[in-house]
Amino acid sequence: MKEAVVLMRFLRQDRVGQRLGVAVLVIAWLAVAWTSLSFAAAVPLLLAVSEVVRRRREEEVYPVDDLEDLY
Repeated sequence: MKEAVVLMRFLRQDRVGQRLGVAVLVIAWLAVAWTSLSFAAAVPLLLAVSEVVRRRREEEVYPVDDLEDLY
């Protein structure tokens, strides 16, 4: 359950996550509107891609400014 919360937070707050979230919603709407199996199969695929992107962005190391500790 925690992973779903982290994924939803990524989809809401991160710019890349927002774009992937919109893509998932569009594909899901097309799957429902056209009752297409290929679109329905694309939804979990896009969610898996967004999870991979989220994990890679989490692993990025950002430089920390040590000068702030001096004040």
